[in-house]
Amino acid sequence: MTILTTSARALRLPAAIIGLALMALPAAAKDQIILCAVDDLSGDFSIMSTPKTYGYELAVKEINDAGGIEVDGGKKLIKLVQYDGQSDVARYQQMAQRCVFDDEADVVMAGYTGAEREAARQEVVRNKVIFWHNNQGEGGIADHYSFFSGPTPEQQVVPAIKQMIETLGPRMVFIGADYNFCRAIGQWVRAAAGLHGGKIEMEEYFPFGVSQWQATIDKIQGIKPDFQVHCLVGAAHAQFYQQAAAAGLKTPAWSNVTISDGYEHKRFAPPSLANMYVPPAYIEDVPGAASEEFVKKIRALHPDIPYVNEHAAFGYVAVKAMAAAWAKAETTETEAVIQALEGDISVPDAPGGPWTLRGTQHHAAMNTYLFKVKDDHSLELIKDLGLTEPAFLKDIGIDMTKEAPGRAFLPPDNAAWAAFFK
Repeated sequence: MTILTTSARALRLPAAIIGLALMALPAAAKDQIILCAVDDLSGDFSIMSTPKTYGYELAVKEINDAGGIEVDGGKKLIKLVQYDGQSDVARYQQMAQRCVFDDEADVVMAGYTGAEREAARQEVVRNKVIFWHNNQGEGGIADHYSFFSGPTPEQQVVPAIKQMIETLGPRMVFIGADYNFCRAIGQWVRAAAGLHGGKIEMEEYFPFGVSQWQATIDKIQGIKPDFQVHCLVGAAHAQFYQQAAAAGLKTPAWSNVTISDGYEHKRFAPPSLANMYVPPAYIEDVPGAASEEFVKKIRALHPDIPYVNEHAAFGYVAVKAMAAAWAKAETTETEAVIQALEGDISVPDAPGGPWTLRGTQHHAAMNTYLFKVKDDHSLELIKDLGLTEPAFLKDIGIDMTKEAPGRAFLPPDNAAWAAFFK
């Protein structure tokens, strides 16, 4: 049996009415484990975020259909409460507060962009509730209550840029969205270039609403790099690809958000994305029985999903990891569950391959894959980059089981990389 709180997405009712209904739930709801999720079901980022909510739903269904989780002396089912963040940063703060105070959540999972994540996360952790972010992140947040199921730049940017330099050449340009995640990706690209002999010829950032790209395309054509590195986010930025194709820009490109997040190869007419390289930890094209089974189960719940993206997998994995931690702790008490998570939690049948949360890091070991978009927009697996560990925090001396600094770290915080940022 799956228990889902009806959301505004399902009923198309005003959020205020939904909120009143949820606040009226009886105290007996705590006979269940409360998982509260806030993601963009409408607005600029809904294409990327909605599949993540399907991953939550599938994991909750599987756990509840199996009888729930043994905690606090009895079997409990998970109650999934979902709110639409509407691609609005301010709303994330409001909905996080609702999760904590009205729903009395045992865990909150929220955010697509870094700004959304931080608006929600700060409210959750200040109230000592476990928080998960379940897509790519900057990779350096070191907080006692915060956990991350998706890949870090260390796991995507560094090995993939190394491969690009070795096969295409060292000269690159970088263009990205002007917000914290893409600014951080720019720093990681600098680190990867420094580590592997690359040279960044141009680095520029653009507001989310920018949709006209001809001046940037002209500049790239003038530089003639060996490849481009992109961190373009949202519907407006995605217009770059069609405009670049129309302008005859054929320079190979690399991105850890394009296709992995927004499956543009399915949304845009070929060959606008031809010669794009992407390094997901999961997309539905990842080979293997676990991937095929996951796609089949997601489509059984949501037949109209256009593509099973990376976020669907890591939403699913985060719920499975929490279920394992609750079972291991035999309680939903926060500190006991964190102790269980910090003992390392594995999801061996994760869609992208074996996944293990490293408790000392609060990030996970997982596989990374490098794909290339062909002229017809089908994907070719170029290389399985193998199991990649989240070692960045460890390399700068942080062990979360001993001390959580309660702050974020970025590549310039690694003293060994100082020369890359002069």
